[in-house]
Amino acid sequence: MIFEEILQEIVQRSEGVQGAVIMGMDGIAIGEHIVDPSCSIQTVGIEYASAIKSIQNASRSLSAGAVQEVFINTRSNIFILRLITEDYFIAVALGPNGNHGKTRYLMRLSVPRLLKEFE
Repeated sequence: MIFEEILQEIVQRSEGVQGAVIMGMDGIAIGEHIVDPSCSIQTVGIEYASAIKSIQNASRSLSAGAVQEVFINTRSNIFILRLITEDYFIAVALGPNGNHGKTRYLMRLSVPRLLKEFE
């Protein structure tokens, strides 16, 4: 399936990625690729989906435009959430030394390909 192929490409071409998932705002994953078995990328996606909704609402109320990406840097991980549509997003988990710049670039490049799948 195209979703897994795209996720695998992002994971393989980036350094330090632990896992990636394409998920709906309802918390249902439609594709995932795990590198580190201790990484629960689906749980990450589910938990941060509600945060994305809140950020989208805040962005609307501020007339700031549509949310494209959310970047979360914690002590032990980096999480990048990139919206594909208003209802679907890619979530990637990296270790603290992961190459988040390249990962963000690859995620951004994958969105047009994924949008075709949602048409």
